[in-house]
Amino acid sequence: MKTIKNIKWSVLLVPVVSAFFFVTIITAAPITITEKMDAQEIQTIAVATTETTKDLTVPQPTVDPQVVPIPDNTSTPSTTPAPANTPAKKVQPSRSTGSSSTPSKPATAKPSSQPTKASAIIATGKQYIGVKYVFGGTTPAGFDCSGFVQYVFAKNGINLPRVSRDQFKIGTSVSFSNLQPGDLVFFSLAKNGVIDHDGIYVGNGQFINASSSKGVTIYTMGTYWKSAYVGAKRVL
Repeated sequence: MKTIKNIKWSVLLVPVVSAFFFVTIITAAPITITEKMDAQEIQTIAVATTETTKDLTVPQPTVDPQVVPIPDNTSTPSTTPAPANTPAKKVQPSRSTGSSSTPSKPATAKPSSQPTKASAIIATGKQYIGVKYVFGGTTPAGFDCSGFVQYVFAKNGINLPRVSRDQFKIGTSVSFSNLQPGDLVFFSLAKNGVIDHDGIYVGNGQFINASSSKGVTIYTMGTYWKSAYVGAKRVL
């Protein structure tokens, strides 16, 4: 066993000692030895020295090219910078539906449902159809002709004289062909031209009055009444 160990140590010491002497000789007389070496030996020694240096070089850590740390104070540039000469896009103004240049149509006024004065007067007179005739009467308890006319117009805010002759003196004269509802019609039943009876024209050749025979009623202006007709007045 001791012999084997001695042999191992001898094998290990021989190259070490040889290298020591080689380095000493090179150091002591480098020029002499170098001159005796040919070009091939110098190249061999240079290659061996380079390889030895590579083995002794401390390996540098491998850097992953995809992982590159970015300093905290370094701003990341935009990946898609806008071209310098790109024209600005025009913004179309939005159209508001709340306001329009077309003016709205004014609301059409509805016709009034309130009856005209003439219609109101005629409607009032018809309410008393059937009231008996009373000479000198001026109330729904009994009317004479002029008392009935005066009462109906007064119910609609129009004051007339008490008797028919005085009622004929007011208003505007109207021809028979131009009669309109609400006009006053006058007669001379004695046919002497003196007015002694009157009524209210209701249209369609008819009038309402308080007659001595039938009380408040509507008559058609036929032959008899036309023969006693004197004239008409419009007070509305």
